[in-house]
Parts: sequence; C-alpha cells; structure tokens
Amino acid sequence: MPPLPRMRIGTELKAHDRLVPFSFFPTAEVGHRRPVQSLLFAIDPWLIMKRAVSERIADPNSRREAQSYLEQAEDFFLSASSSTIGAAQPVQLYYSYLNLVKSFVICRGLRPTLSNVQHGIAEKIGAGGSEFVDAELACYRSPNGRGQFQAFDEFIQALGAPRVPDAHRIPMKALLPQILPGHRLWASAAEKRERFVSIQRISFMVNSASKKVWLRLYLFADDIRRLGYSQNDVLTRSGFAVDFKKVKCDEQINGRGLVCFEQKNTRDFTRHGVDQAENLSGTVRDRLWATVGSSTPYRRYYLYLNPIPEAAHLLTQLGSIFSLTHYLGSITRYRPTVFQDILDGEFGPRIAEFVSGQAAQFVYLMASEFAHRDVTKPSIV
Repeated sequence: MPPLPRMRIGTELKAHDRLVPFSFFPTAEVGHRRPVQSLLFAIDPWLIMKRAVSERIADPNSRREAQSYLEQAEDFFLSASSSTIGAAQPVQLYYSYLNLVKSFVICRGLRPTLSNVQHGIAEKIGAGGSEFVDAELACYRSPNGRGQFQAFDEFIQALGAPRVPDAHRIPMKALLPQILPGHRLWASAAEKRERFVSIQRISFMVNSASKKVWLRLYLFADDIRRLGYSQNDVLTRSGFAVDFKKVKCDEQINGRGLVCFEQKNTRDFTRHGVDQAENLSGTVRDRLWATVGSSTPYRRYYLYLNPIPEAAHLLTQLGSIFSLTHYLGSITRYRPTVFQDILDGEFGPRIAEFVSGQAAQFVYLMASEFAHRDVTKPSIV
C-alpha cells in the first residue's frame, strides 16, 4: 500500500487564545462579525424556543401562530412524558413534534403561515407485506401539485438538509437503524453489525500564513476494528470519502491509536479564521449524529455507516426521528394492536427505548436549532 499523505500544516483554531470547539453553531449571528458562542445551559428548553420565536419573527401574525404551535407542542410533550399509558405516548409525541416543526419553519422564515399544512409523510405497506418489518414511509415534496404545504419537507428545507424526492418510499428496515439511542438493541435484534462509530473529536484547523481553514475528524482505530469495518469503509459508508481523505496520524490517547480524516479542500479567510467556522461546520452537519449530554463534553458526535444500497433512504438525524415517530404515532392511533405486537416482538426493546429515551434528545436538539446555539441540560448536584 502507498504511504498515507501527511497532514496539512496547521494548528487548531483559536479565538482570544482559546480553542474554538466544534459545533453546528460555533459563532453568533452578529452583523459581519462572528463571535464564538459558548454552550447554553437550560433546564427548560421550551423557554429557549419561546424566546427565539419572540425575537426572530417580526410579523405579529406569524409570531402569534408560531407561539401557538409551540405552546401546543409543549402540552403534548408534557402529556406524553407524564402519561402512564404507553400506547398513547407515540401519538402525543408525534403531535408534539409536528407542532414544534411548524413553529420552527415559521421561525426560520421559510413560511409566514402553516395553518393548513399536511403531514407530508404517510405509512405504506405492500400487498402481502407484514406490519412493521415490511412497512415504508412515503415522503412528499412541498408544496404539492395542488399547492398544499407538506410538514416533513418543510422541516427538511428549514434545516437546510438534502430533500427527499417526491413520493420516495423509505423502508422501515432502512429507517430504524438510523436512530442513535438504542442502536445496539437494533443491531442485536436484527443480527447486524452496528452502524454508528463515535468520533473522538472534530477540530477546526488553521494555517495563519496562508489564511486557510479546514476540518479534521479523529476516531479511535480500535473502535473501527471492533465494529468490523475498515477505515476506508468508514469514509465511504459515512459519505465523507467525497471531501475527506485519510492522513498519517501518530497520535494516541491512553495508548489508543487515532485515525485522522482531513478535509481535502480548504476555505480562505481575510480577517480571522473563525469567520469561516460556521461554513466549515455546515459542510458536514448533515452527515453527523449528535447526543446531548449534561456533563462534559456535552455533545458527542457519531458517523452513521450506511450500507451503499440504502444510500437513497438516508435522512438526517432529526428527519429520521420525526419520521419514525410519525409511523409509531400512526399505527398507535389507527391500529393499536400492531404497536403492542411490535413491543412484544424482537424489536420491542428498541422501540420502547426510542419512545421513552429519544424525546428529550429531540427537544434539546430542536432548541439548539431555534436558538442557533448548542443548548444542553445542566447537571444538578
């Protein structure tokens, strides 16, 4: 094998002598200046979203509509969180997410109103197919041919993520493994390899002499081996082979060797490298999954190693959570015995974990989108 190329010469990006930590929202939106943002701790993420709606929506009618959606989203969420009736939770969570999404779309300025929006996603199952294992979710572009807005596609557009083709069907078999919490339960039940690999760190890099910035991703080599993948598999299946390459890395942490993937192309800056931090983050955010924690490092990032045949069915993290919640809410509402059958089946622990454990993650991730800043729950001592 030819020797690996050396890393590009550079140092980790600093601002006021402090490292700039990786984030989807590393800098604030303050005119032409891009000051680095710190983590925002919030016991109640709903207050963060309400404040964003109040501050970011100028039109009073749009603001009032977005506020009403947000209030209803919180009511549904609190009802689901306190409910002792498990069969009702998926429906409550879905309508919480749906109202949250409508408020978010208006807050992002994509639409001034969504009073007559449709779901934009529908469960399907072919003739002779089995519930759940053969289910599919059909996604529709917004607006449709009749000019009707579709909530799911509006959400994807507001996130700035790649849109799904009109009427595209996503098989449940391809969607279920895209959910990060409880993923090992899926792998065990499906008898498949795990598809998420954790990232040790993501670094903003800078060469001050040439005035160029770029990204580096570091992973533990033994994590990749444990999952049974090659390092090239990680690049290809995560979608990073297009714009990242493997470079020589001799770094170790506690005796564990690191693998480094470096961005192929750089970005130029004039005033300070931090001015390009959010643009750099934007080049990778749709291919990263994150967990929100209440202790350091507060955000952990992961790569999803998608099988190549399933490439067309890959959603973003928030899109996949919304889609699966829609499916579970739909069958719970119309065919509750199917939901109970799922809980009693081999994927039951996976679905139970999703319903009970994913909701708070979704709300904190959405609070971050509303605030355009990483929001997390503080640890209580």
